[in-house]
Amino acid sequence: MFALNEVLFILVLMFGVFVQALAGFGGTLLSMPLGIMLMGMSLTKPVMTIVAWLTGVVVLVTDYKYINWRELLKMTVVMLVGVFGSMWLTGKIQLNFLLILYAIVVAGVGFKKLFFPSNKQPSKIIQGGALAIAGLMQGLFVSGGSFLAVYAVAQLKEKREFRATVNAVWGIINITMIVSYFMNGVMTKEVLTMSAIAIVPTLVAIWLGGVMTKYVKQQTFLKVIYLILIVSGIVLLITNL
Repeated sequence: MFALNEVLFILVLMFGVFVQALAGFGGTLLSMPLGIMLMGMSLTKPVMTIVAWLTGVVVLVTDYKYINWRELLKMTVVMLVGVFGSMWLTGKIQLNFLLILYAIVVAGVGFKKLFFPSNKQPSKIIQGGALAIAGLMQGLFVSGGSFLAVYAVAQLKEKREFRATVNAVWGIINITMIVSYFMNGVMTKEVLTMSAIAIVPTLVAIWLGGVMTKYVKQQTFLKVIYLILIVSGIVLLITNL
């Protein structure tokens, strides 16, 4: 039998995957703080990395013909710099401080997107900086999606091109992180067991996300997501102060 927090963790994970499959980004940014509160950082981070990788690979396989290969290469190279930077930082900064920083970022992203949306295309410098930060946030918290979107929205105009290319990036970035987890002994028996349990719910959530793309008004859906980001960020911040 599963404990209540494990069941809730799987449901949170499924909702994050659903969001990722539907919107193309924001799934782990949404589910990560809730997962940390339920199961702790040491389990949540690697499990969600595996799930994010699986999500990216499934979407990549189904929509590979829509990938913008030039942009995929550019995004991957810049983001990997941020990921390797996060690996260097992880052992040098206290976890509690990182969680407080993360909570502020999560709530800040939700607040900015909900109350101060902008259709203005950012400068090339801001786009490049957002990519590097996306890699850093992905490495630290598996939550680089909103920062990657700053660049991807400006460069990938067609919906299926955006979805396919962004998920291809996650497929590459997250497999790099998974390899580092194995090398550093992060992949414990508990992590691997929970990851295995999560495979079927993940595939179901991906399928639901693909189906709902035809029926859900994305802007309305995203407003709900941004509100949840604000609330989860504030709760995570309060619990770590």
